[in-house]
Amino acid sequence: MNKKKLLAFSVIGLFAVSLVAAIGYYALFSASFTVLPAITLSGDCEDVLGDVYSGDIIVGTDCTLTNEAPTEREITISNDVVEGISVVYKSNLELSQKVVDFGNVEPWETTGDTANVEYTVVGDEFTAEVTEGAKDGYVLVYYKDNSDRFNAPATAIGIDLIVGDLAYEDDANNDENDYCETGEYVTCHGAKLWYVNSDAIDGEGNVVWSQANDFLFETSLIQYNQEGHIVIYPGQTLTLIPVYTIGDYVEEGEYVVTTKIE
Repeated sequence: MNKKKLLAFSVIGLFAVSLVAAIGYYALFSASFTVLPAITLSGDCEDVLGDVYSGDIIVGTDCTLTNEAPTEREITISNDVVEGISVVYKSNLELSQKVVDFGNVEPWETTGDTANVEYTVVGDEFTAEVTEGAKDGYVLVYYKDNSDRFNAPATAIGIDLIVGDLAYEDDANNDENDYCETGEYVTCHGAKLWYVNSDAIDGEGNVVWSQANDFLFETSLIQYNQEGHIVIYPGQTLTLIPVYTIGDYVEEGEYVVTTKIE
């Protein structure tokens, strides 16, 4: 009986193979490609910071992210820090005087004085300070644009008055004005930081435009997000500077903090 079953299944199997062999196809096509990393990391990003003490604030080594892809990428910056230790990530922005030409939609030419600003990219609160090129009587402001930025100027906001992420949702530079289309920056959207004469901003944030030739304007748009959600545009490089704060009551021992870019 088993031999008859085996013979029957063998014959059915051969019959099925014959049917498959008899079915042809009209054509075949294939694809080959090489996958490249969209976001690359450069710099000495494995710090050995040595002995630190409770209450210390330690600045890590710069690490630079670059978007090599032709499309924007949304990333999340996070870490596995333990309770009692905190990390914020900062970056640098150059500000420059420009040839002011209101009504000209072409990029304004940079000229004259420059300043470097260190600002927060990820952290509990936004901070920004001039680290090079400081000028007496000048203040840093966040300038929020309206849709028609030349004919309907908006207002400036002091750095210490900023609440929440940058750019604000009602800032036309957040998702409306596209600076990649104008060719000004590789950062298509974001927030503007300016360094202006303190007497050029009134109590309501209105700008005295007659003094604009003395302003130091953004040379790139920035982002700040408390949760670490950042967009990197094609060709953009973003340098992150980790700053570690060691709490007063952290237990003695060795700690490793790993930053993840997702």
